[in-house]
Parts: sequence; structure tokens; C-alpha cells
Amino acid sequence: MSERDLMNLKDLVALREDLIKLRIALGNRIGARRGENGWVFIKRYSVCKNNHMILLKEDEKREKCPICGEPVKIIEETPSEELIQRYMDLVKQQEMVEDLIANEVTKFPEFTNFLAFIKGIGPANAARLIVYAFPPKFQYNVNKFRKYAGLAVMFTCPKCGYYWYAGESSNGKPAVPSKEGWLCPNDGTKLIGTAARNVKFNRTVKTFLLGILANNLILAGGVYAKIMKSFEEDVATKHPDWPKLRIRRTAIRKAISLLLSQYFAMSLHYREGVPLPEAYKIVLGKEYEVLSKHEDFIIAPITDYYTDTKSVKYKSKFEKIINELGINRDEVIEWFKKKKIVK
Repeated sequence: MSERDLMNLKDLVALREDLIKLRIALGNRIGARRGENGWVFIKRYSVCKNNHMILLKEDEKREKCPICGEPVKIIEETPSEELIQRYMDLVKQQEMVEDLIANEVTKFPEFTNFLAFIKGIGPANAARLIVYAFPPKFQYNVNKFRKYAGLAVMFTCPKCGYYWYAGESSNGKPAVPSKEGWLCPNDGTKLIGTAARNVKFNRTVKTFLLGILANNLILAGGVYAKIMKSFEEDVATKHPDWPKLRIRRTAIRKAISLLLSQYFAMSLHYREGVPLPEAYKIVLGKEYEVLSKHEDFIIAPITDYYTDTKSVKYKSKFEKIINELGINRDEVIEWFKKKKIVK
């Protein structure tokens, strides 16, 4: 894998995203939707006596014009063949680009040795993750990436205003770890986790990780969907007063953070030859000593191999990977049992 390969993958990912945006925009205008037997095109819009024609979403109802408030008629019609053909051209172009991505992403060890074995991360999502979060770009420090992506939690002192954020602090002093959580180095007050304020981050990357990727992992129903459910139960137990939405978002953030830490460690191992246990010390940086003692910490790469196998080929391939890494499969299964992922 060369720098040229990474640039090519970036261009393909950007092209795919542009095609999707254009296809969706045109699809909304001509009422495109995928039916049981293929694509269906029914354009729906409302029209009032003042000739205000406004598109309707699928199954959307409307009685009055949003512009003038007059009663409206709902019109349903089939768009022109020319527009339908242009839409289908975009569908084919997107499929062609996705085929190119599926081929190009195999040049990256992060995909072939880790991401390919996780349900919900196909070639397209793996390519976006690699492009957005290429570990060497962040010196293999996952905290630098989490800060860049807006995933890091800011811990603040309610008394003096001290903060600890992604390995950095307001006065250069690190927060003090304890059984109760992070403590203020000034007076020992327990720090409170809050959403980061007045910090810059990449919204596109954050939306992909906590929205698109997380949702795909959940829909796939694989090991990471089960991890999110386990984390959600843990958070609900520890914080019974939290609303369900906050509990769910916290669980998703924890699961994605676990995935990213493992992804960065695997990348460091295959690109620089650093043994996996040592790789985590670099990946987690200053927080390694604390996080490595946490009940959720695990060195072994978590994939669907342990709970469900896609095919004999995948099983054979990943068995070679965990043997090379010196991973004890029984220890991983025991971690799964503690997290109630398997019985």
C-alpha cells in the first residue's frame, strides 16, 4: 500500500458521496423508491389556485399550501423517461464506484486483517473509516483522532473550572485517576463529564461514526450491535436517572471508541510491526494505565468471528490472524460472557 493508494481511495470515497447526494436529490424530485420488483417512480406534489407546486415526500399528506395557505390538490404522475434514465445512470455509476472501492480497500491491512470480519462494515464503510481516520496521520494516537472527530468527552471541575480533554488540560496538569473517576489535580474534586465546548472538530467524520457507521452496525445485528446493547444496559444501571436517549448515545459512543482503539492498534501492529499489547500503550497514550485496568478493556480484536462466521474462508483467514497475534480465543469468549454478549 502506497501514498498513491490512499489518495486514490480518498478520491473514490469522495466520488461515491457526491454521486449519492446527486442521486438522492434527483430521486426526491422524481419520486424514486425501490420496490419489491425494482425501482418505482411516482412524482407527488401539491398545487393550489395560485399555482404553487410543492413536492411531497413519500406518504406525506397536505391540505393547505405552505406558501399561501390556500387549499391544495395532490397530483401524482410518472416523471419523464429521460429523467428516469438519468437516475438509473446515477445508480449504475454508484455501483461501479463501489466495485472499485471494494477492490481498492483490499490494499489496506486494516481492512483485510480486521474490518472485513465485522458485520456492518462492508468495503464502502471501511473505506470511509480508513480515509477519515488513517492512523499514521494521527501518529497512531486515538485520542488525537477522537478530538479531531468530536468524540472525546470533556471532564471539568465544578469548583475551579479545570478541564481534561483528549489528553490535554487547562493548566498542563493531567487529571488524577481514581476508582470514582477522574479527579481535579488542583483540589481532588471529582470531574464531571460534559459535551466538549468551544472546540473545533470535523462534523462530517462525527456524523459518519455516530450516525451512519453506528446505525449500520446495529442493523447488521452482529457482535458490535450486541456490545452496544450490553453497554446500554451497563450505563442504564449506573445512571438510572438519565433519559433513554442519553443512555443510548453514551453506549454508542463507548462502542465506537472501543472499535477505534482496536482499529488503531491493529493498524500500528501491521504497519510498524509493534506487538499488539505494546501497540495499545502508544494508541491510548497517557490514558493507557487507567483504561487498561477498566473492565471493558480487551487486547484481542473484536470481530464476528467469535460469535458468527460469514464463511469457511473468513473463518480460516481470521484464525490465522489471531494465531499470529497470539490471541487466546477462550479469553475473548470469557470477555463476551462478562458483557452478556454470549451465554
